[in-house]
Amino acid sequence: MKPIEAFKYLFDHDLPLVLTFPFEEEKGHVITGKGICHIEKIHGSSKVTLGRFNPRRLVYHLKKSQSLHANFEIKGETYFCLIEKLIVSKSTIGAAIPTSLRSSLRRLLRVEPSLQSPVMVYINTSKYGTISFTVQDIAEQGLSFIADSTLTIEDAFMCGLEMPIDNGTFILSKAIVVYKIESLETDRATKKQKDLQRNVSYGLALLPHRKDIKKIRLYIMRRDLEIKKKIQREL
Repeated sequence: MKPIEAFKYLFDHDLPLVLTFPFEEEKGHVITGKGICHIEKIHGSSKVTLGRFNPRRLVYHLKKSQSLHANFEIKGETYFCLIEKLIVSKSTIGAAIPTSLRSSLRRLLRVEPSLQSPVMVYINTSKYGTISFTVQDIAEQGLSFIADSTLTIEDAFMCGLEMPIDNGTFILSKAIVVYKIESLETDRATKKQKDLQRNVSYGLALLPHRKDIKKIRLYIMRRDLEIKKKIQREL
């Protein structure tokens, strides 16, 4: 589907776009903020006006952005795009219609935990025994975390998950490593890579019991609501 066709479909059927943007929840702790909007008007084949933002103060945060990431659903398929050339007013945003779209099968809500109330993942390793990591983001069926070295773990294993709900909830889940990306930290002063400070990003697919899925879903829903409330009241 071409971008202009997609945007006309959204406009004709009054369907929302979900916008994501960097949101500094605490000083130095940037997470992904989310909100929705609708297409108010289409100008020819190249420009669009976005409005009806929810939360209402969403526009305030978007003033700081040069571009927006957006996703939307049409006929059961989810599309992602980058919206650029923003002209932000008090209640609307003018923008260029994106030049391309990409589709994705990912539909489950994914959130980033709070710095003050983290989600922890526990993994048993052959070298260090049981070690824990702070979860970077989590969905019902997956999570990611960063380690400062490469872990010797099986492709499929059991892990523990600790979530800050109901005075602390701990579950066990089968897990599968779906990606492992290694990077080197850069020294800001010399702009040279530090060979001794390696960061490895891990992505895990989770296969929890159906009752435990409900617990993960509860945490995600509460955390998503918490972020939305902070966006609404933040000035």
